[in-house]
This record gives sequence, C-alpha cells and structure tokens, in this order.
Amino acid sequence: MATATTQEGLLRRIAGLRRNPIVDLLITLVVAVGIAYGVQRFVVKPYRIPSSSMERTLHIGDRVLAVRFLYHFENPHRGDIIVFHPNGTGDTAQAGDHVASVTYIKRLIGMPGDWVRATNGHVQICTGPAGQGCKTLNEPYVSSTQENFNPIHVPAGHYFMMGDNREFSDDSRDWGSIKKSQIIGRAFMIYWPPTRIRFF
Repeated sequence: MATATTQEGLLRRIAGLRRNPIVDLLITLVVAVGIAYGVQRFVVKPYRIPSSSMERTLHIGDRVLAVRFLYHFENPHRGDIIVFHPNGTGDTAQAGDHVASVTYIKRLIGMPGDWVRATNGHVQICTGPAGQGCKTLNEPYVSSTQENFNPIHVPAGHYFMMGDNREFSDDSRDWGSIKKSQIIGRAFMIYWPPTRIRFF
C-alpha cells in the first residue's frame, strides 16, 4: 500500500506542476526536442546541398531528406543517392583507411566486387580488370563530361560513389570506395525550395 500511495502522490505532484503554464511549456519543449532528436537520429534527417557535384539532380541550396534505417533491412542498390562519410580525416576526404567526419552525398555506381572504368566518355561496370564482361551504364542524370579512367576494383563490402556532375565531383575516383558502415542513409526527396520538391 505504501508503494501505491507514494506513486499516487508523485503523479498528483506532476499533475500539479503541469497546471503551471511555464512548467507545462518546458515539459512540452523537452518532449518535442527528444522526439525530434530521435527521428533525426534513427528515422529521417534533413541535409543541405553545399556544392554542384550532384547537378543536375541536386542543386546548391537544395534541402533533401535521407532515410536512415533503410539499409539496416536491405543492401544499397546501384543508382541510389546516398548520404555518407567518405574516407579521410576530419573535414578532408582523402584516400586511406580512416573515415572523415564530413558528410557527402553522391550516387552509388559500383557494387561490391565490380570493376568500374570509364571509356569513350561512359562509365562501364566489368566483371574483370582487363575489361571482361563490361556493361555501359545508362546515366541520363550525368550533367558534365565523363573523363576516362582505368578499371578500379570495388572490394567486397564496399561501394563506389560518384557525383552526377562528373567534371566537378570529388568522389571514389579520388578517395576510394566506402564501407557500408560509412553510409548514413538514402536520400529520397528534395523538400526545399518548394519549386524543387520531388521524390527520387
């Protein structure tokens, strides 16, 4: 009985505090901030596009939403637009085994085990380094000239990322493929500005 009485007294005190408009507002704000943090941490998070590396798909200043939990249930797919931490240190993306703190958004081009190359201005996915079994990707989203590059192997468990604006994109051609653990989520829509709202 003492425990039940103590709990009832505590509930009455909390209810009494909630009658105070200032305390009620503070409790509401704390709960709202907690919910917002939880949603951004585990469900959906907004990002602002800072560069032209994904034009024409994403413009400077576009704001996008990325779903964070999706890749806990399935693997990424070629063509997905992904938010991730590149290889590097601190705010600098560079080749190496470390993970940078900076956040990038690029398109997934090479899957684990692929050989990725560009020839005659087109990206090809091959089954071997000498160009065996190559398939040219259909990339209507590319907005600038694709320079040729020699075959690059994507190790098991890694993903090869490229920007749509190939001439002006710092991507896996420069700092290598990324691990799945570096992926934050898949971008699925532009929500701002209103004239640019779209899903992808």
